[in-house]
Amino acid sequence: MKTRVLNLGFILSLLLAISACNKDEFYAKDYLDTPTSGLPDGTVDIGGTSGGVDSGVDGGTTGGSTTGSTAGGTDGSTVGGTDGSTVGGTDGSTVGGTDGSTVGGTDGSTVGGTDGSTVGGTDGSTVGGTTGGTYGDCNNGHGNDADHLDESNPTIGLEPKCKLEIFHQTAEQTKKLDIVWIIDNSGSMDDEQAALGINFSSFIDEFINKDVDFKMAITTTDASTVTKKGKMVTGSDVQLTSAKARADEAKFKEDFNFMINVGTSGSGNEKGLAASEGFMEKYANSFVRQDAYLAVVIVSDEEDQSSKTVADYTDYLKSFKSNNGLVKVYSVVDVNNTNCCSNGITTGSERYKQASSNTAGMIADIRSDFHGVLSDMGESIINLLDSFALNHDPIPGTLKVYVNGVESSNYVNDSATRSIKFNQNSLPPVGAEIRVYYVK
Repeated sequence: MKTRVLNLGFILSLLLAISACNKDEFYAKDYLDTPTSGLPDGTVDIGGTSGGVDSGVDGGTTGGSTTGSTAGGTDGSTVGGTDGSTVGGTDGSTVGGTDGSTVGGTDGSTVGGTDGSTVGGTDGSTVGGTTGGTYGDCNNGHGNDADHLDESNPTIGLEPKCKLEIFHQTAEQTKKLDIVWIIDNSGSMDDEQAALGINFSSFIDEFINKDVDFKMAITTTDASTVTKKGKMVTGSDVQLTSAKARADEAKFKEDFNFMINVGTSGSGNEKGLAASEGFMEKYANSFVRQDAYLAVVIVSDEEDQSSKTVADYTDYLKSFKSNNGLVKVYSVVDVNNTNCCSNGITTGSERYKQASSNTAGMIADIRSDFHGVLSDMGESIINLLDSFALNHDPIPGTLKVYVNGVESSNYVNDSATRSIKFNQNSLPPVGAEIRVYYVK
């Protein structure tokens, strides 16, 4: 009897356990089939249809299929979502997103993005970008020690944006000047030639007073034949020198006045730029000094009619200097086209203006008072002789200057002449190395 009672108790316990298990399964299944049953509208614990606090199809936090804002949602804004803004989203703004703004995104603004603004982006504005605006620090923190540069081709970063130019201070900073005068000798230039001779003193006196080592030569705009193209006025290179001026200033000025009046029987098809090319082809080896400024002064009341592009001619002139900043074209031309529409004259001066712009030279109006024009031009050239001419125009704010490896701010950047000039009381010592970094 005792044994039977124990067996019946065991059976009753087992039946109660099975009954309880089925009840739990029933309520779980019922809840999942109707998740909002018995709850306030819009409230969900896990995986609800209408979305709310935690997640669901439209769920705001975890595991939603469409717009979950934290983890795993298709459009989740934090982790793993297609449009997730933090990690792994297709359009994620932080890590790995196609349009991610931080790391790895196609349009990421920081690292690796196609349009990334910092590192590696196609349009990145700092490092590695195709059109970025800073390209890092052009001197890369190096003053005198720019071992990352190839000084035979001194560029930095993305060629050809960053530039390095190296100068050395001499006992007498470059005060050598070679001047080629190209005078329009067509039929309309009689008065202008006379004015040049009469007012020459306003141009040359300062050169004489400052003991500039100069020499001059004269040619014309008549390039109608190979022989005439750039042909020098006989004796001008010998008579118009600083040595002759020191020996007999009055005679020197008389000789200039005589030689500058080249006549008015030349071709009416003026080719001042072609004449500059012809002069260099014929006389560069004997006339041009490598360490001197080359000033090409063109005086004409008509537009240049040379066959090549302006850049072709200015680049050719620059090719004679290791530092092409030493080449300047000065144009005394009909700025306001006052010759318009008469006697078949080719009006304008745009090509000459462009030549001056290409070389950071000067443009003056041939109809202005020649005394003032020549005085201003002479002063501009004199200022250059105490400066360091740059090859390109620096983008504002990018210029850095080092003297013997120490950064200096004791200079003026003259954008008009594309040169830097040290303050008079802060001149680099003789023998100093001057390194100039900039973005062009």
